[in-house]
Amino acid sequence: MAKRTEIKLKDDKMKGTTSTALALTLALTANVAGATVLDFADSNNLGVSLGGDMLWNGVGGGHLYNESWDTNDYILFSSATYVNSFEMNAMPWLNFSMGNIGLINIMGLNDAGQSVWSSTVDLSNYTNWNNWFTVSVETADISQLTFVAPGSAPHFNGFWPSVDNLTINEQVQNIPEPATIALGLGLVGVGFSARKKRA
Repeated sequence: MAKRTEIKLKDDKMKGTTSTALALTLALTANVAGATVLDFADSNNLGVSLGGDMLWNGVGGGHLYNESWDTNDYILFSSATYVNSFEMNAMPWLNFSMGNIGLINIMGLNDAGQSVWSSTVDLSNYTNWNNWFTVSVETADISQLTFVAPGSAPHFNGFWPSVDNLTINEQVQNIPEPATIALGLGLVGVGFSARKKRA
């Protein structure tokens, strides 16, 4: 009959070493900064500063909206921030039903005022308060989100879009070098021995 090989931990002390090494390896390969979702539910604790005519509104749930259609509005961070995404609706609050809905340009600026991200968002199909558009940013070093006045060139739209559920700081950091991962995996092997089992 063929011989089988059984992998067995040598003793409880080595089990602890192996568990520690495995935990270390998992920590190295999954070092993720936790996400924060700014839901703007509390007007006294927004987590950001507002500029231009960006305002808070509670009709239909706490959110921000662009009060001015002909001047730029801003969301300002206290320090350079990794921005994941945010949601937008074409209406400034629940049950509002006016405006010439269309496109809006948005930019993410760094501390030097340079654009590090930009997008043109079409909110034509997002007038229902239960239907929000998710704007993906996934960009670091953003100190300010600029919402370019929708009534200005080149779009000339007259509407007052809302912003909600701004997600920040969720990113993978410090990805280990392959050699570091190999070292961790090598440590996992410490404390194992191969013992032939008789048939």
